[in-house]
Amino acid sequence: MQRHRALRAVVIAFALVAGLLAGAPIASAHEGYQDVNLCGGDFNNRCGYGGVTNSHTRAYACDTFAEGYGFRTYWTLQNGSTGFVDDANGSDSGCSARVPGTSTNRIVDFDVCWKRQPEFICVDGTP
Repeated sequence: MQRHRALRAVVIAFALVAGLLAGAPIASAHEGYQDVNLCGGDFNNRCGYGGVTNSHTRAYACDTFAEGYGFRTYWTLQNGSTGFVDDANGSDSGCSARVPGTSTNRIVDFDVCWKRQPEFICVDGTP
C-alpha cells in the first residue's frame, strides 16, 4: 500500500511538472525593451524606445520626443545578418516594426538609437 501511494505521488508530480512546461511559451517569456532618456532641456526626457517581440522575431522603434531627429532600432539575427527599422512617423502616435526573424533564426541582439546629428546616440538592448 505504501509503495502504491509513493508511486502515485511521483506520477502526479511528473504530470503537474509536464503540464506546466507544456503550457509555458518557450521564447515569449522575455521580450527585449530599451529606451533612450537624453532629450529635452534637462536631458532627462525619453527620446524614444525600441525592442524585440513575437518570440524574438519582430523589431520595433518608437520616437517619443518632437525634436526632429528620429529613432531607430538595429538588430542582429542568429545567422549574423543585421538590419534596422526607423520610426516612420516621427514623434506622432504609433511605432514602426519589421519582422526579420523566424522561429529558427531569431533576433539575438539589438540596439536602440536616438538619431541625433551629427552622431546617433545608441543604447544596447538585450533580447
